[in-house]
Amino acid sequence: MIDPKTSNSNSFYSNIARFYDFGLWFFGYKLAVYYFIGLLPFKKQDAFKVLDAGCGTGLYTLAILRRFPNASVEAFDLNNAMTEIMKITARRKKLGQHASIFNGDVTKTLKLESEQFDLIVTGGVLEYIDNIEIAVRNLAPYLKKGGYFLNTPVKDNWLGKIIAKLYRFSPHSHINNIKSFTSNGFFLVTERSFPIIKEAHLFRKQ
Repeated sequence: MIDPKTSNSNSFYSNIARFYDFGLWFFGYKLAVYYFIGLLPFKKQDAFKVLDAGCGTGLYTLAILRRFPNASVEAFDLNNAMTEIMKITARRKKLGQHASIFNGDVTKTLKLESEQFDLIVTGGVLEYIDNIEIAVRNLAPYLKKGGYFLNTPVKDNWLGKIIAKLYRFSPHSHINNIKSFTSNGFFLVTERSFPIIKEAHLFRKQ
């Protein structure tokens, strides 16, 4: 059975896909992404594998590939309109050879070219799931032991709640975001806050 909440969100994002990136810029989300990428413990020339889970139009994938030209990314999102825009953007920016893009669900088994990754990124997708731990448990096996997981949720504050109404999601508390990972075999390496709207938590798999 399809979750009505998921189905409604998917339809909503199909309708706004063409304007989605403008919204990210308007709310300062794009600046936050480049800020949070600075948390990653990799050198510029390192070759590593990334899974961008719930990639949307590819903001994190594109930012990572610009900063780390030898990285390779497998990126997926539930919404086909979003991934199609991402494919066009990746080709236009000549980054397509480093990115594999497909449709998938963060709570379901994934069809992946790589079995395990050095880094998993979730940027604003877990807010669409009532129980974050379901997604964390599903994604954790795809991460190497000692690998990193970067989660960048929308803050559960007044602005976060306004954005949540616009984009039809529910922000989780800071404590819930952290606990969902630490109770599933991760430890918190560091965290960072971006003024008003976003925060980032970098975990490592034990």
